[in-house]
Amino acid sequence: MSVDTGRRIVLIRHAQAERETPVDQERHLDERGREEASRAGRWLAASGIVPDLARVSGARRTRETWERVSAELLPRQPGAVHEQELYDVSVAVHRREAEAGALVALVRETADEVRSLALVGHNPSLHELVGLLAGKAGRTEAQDEVLRRVEESGFPTASVAVLDFDGPWRSLGRGTARPAAFWTP
Repeated sequence: MSVDTGRRIVLIRHAQAERETPVDQERHLDERGREEASRAGRWLAASGIVPDLARVSGARRTRETWERVSAELLPRQPGAVHEQELYDVSVAVHRREAEAGALVALVRETADEVRSLALVGHNPSLHELVGLLAGKAGRTEAQDEVLRRVEESGFPTASVAVLDFDGPWRSLGRGTARPAAFWTP
């Protein structure tokens, strides 16, 4: 008898935020961003993609994005953990002080009871994470198309990338995931 070890990671970039704020972490979603986040949640619900847990960057715009996304996933509302470290790693990746692999290390800490994980964060780190995780060997045309769309879009605000992989979270690494879907507002 085999044990199902399939996992899913749902990468959600925060929705459009206000531009002028003295403190980057305190930027709120603007009107467009609030609608984008709700649309992302509706797409996830319509696609039957409801994560077990969301790990959300400590920035206000990511927390607000997840609030709107998860409101569309009712009646099943996933738990959420807000993590300053997710924001810090994203800022470091943006400044080229770290690589997307630092995000992989955070994801590897996820408990194995979690089958589907949402990671709500920032660019360029999420965009780079898709490229790092998506394996090239044995990809289907549909998987290649998902990656092409991610690359061409640049992973705009409120985008959602869905990747599948087998094994425990601690085994997640370069080339271990399969692109399953990509949505952008």
